[in-house]
Amino acid sequence: MTELTIEDQQFAGFKDSVVLITGGSSGIGLATAQLAEKHGAKVVVGDINPLPTDAGKDILYVPLDVTSWDSQSNFFKKSYEKHGRIDHVFANAGQAPKFNFLDEVLNESGELQEPNYDSFAINQRGIMNTTILALHYMKKQPSGGSIVVASSIAGIIGFPELDYSVAKHALFGFARAVAHNLRAIPAHRNPAIRINTLAPSWTVTNMVPAALAQLGANMQEPDVVARAAGLLLVDAGRHNQVVLVHGGRSWELSAAFDRAVEDSVPLIKPEVLGVFGEMRDWATYDKKEEK
Repeated sequence: MTELTIEDQQFAGFKDSVVLITGGSSGIGLATAQLAEKHGAKVVVGDINPLPTDAGKDILYVPLDVTSWDSQSNFFKKSYEKHGRIDHVFANAGQAPKFNFLDEVLNESGELQEPNYDSFAINQRGIMNTTILALHYMKKQPSGGSIVVASSIAGIIGFPELDYSVAKHALFGFARAVAHNLRAIPAHRNPAIRINTLAPSWTVTNMVPAALAQLGANMQEPDVVARAAGLLLVDAGRHNQVVLVHGGRSWELSAAFDRAVEDSVPLIKPEVLGVFGEMRDWATYDKKEEK
């Protein structure tokens, strides 16, 4: 793993850019909005809750329910109409764990009921739809853009909170699959669009119980995570990366993931490796430009 040193001068790319942030009225989203504004960005925040009064005079708030496609579409449309482009998008909106799929719920007849998947509407589908809309607008502009998907350490190591952990794990696969799809678009239809994944651990937000800090959990402030998000947004050299933020320190993990797979190769049967190789060829195949 490579530990990242994040300096203020690395945020120069925010100047005069247009930044959209979902779930930006509190926590990591708000801290990222304030960081971007501080460095000269035009920031639009979408959230179901309004911005605090001291958020920043140049941060625009648009009411947003990420579970609604129409609401998300309106958020992007208003932002684009106001600024004429969308440079960076932080798909950040989320909610705390709500339901354990293994908790059996029975009806009056004692029959097992389907688990409650409502949290997926925010933590998974909501972020995916934000990303899809971001891609739609960024493909229109020669400058492309960048997207950061907010996952979590819960999506890496697995947590007991099934609904949250499953959704956050799915976002890793989603972001990496999007990265491969961007690579496969013919060059004349593919502006420079980047996508990366952010994976914070315990952070002081409304989503994390205060009792955790009292129990000695290694908590970090949202401002620290925001700096990692900001780096992924503006650093043009970062694409298809995963950054873990824990205890106020940041590490890039994707290279370590790839090495772990390579190290396991001697333990895998040749016929299985052949399948892996074939799948990798298809996943990284660059389509020729259409005639």
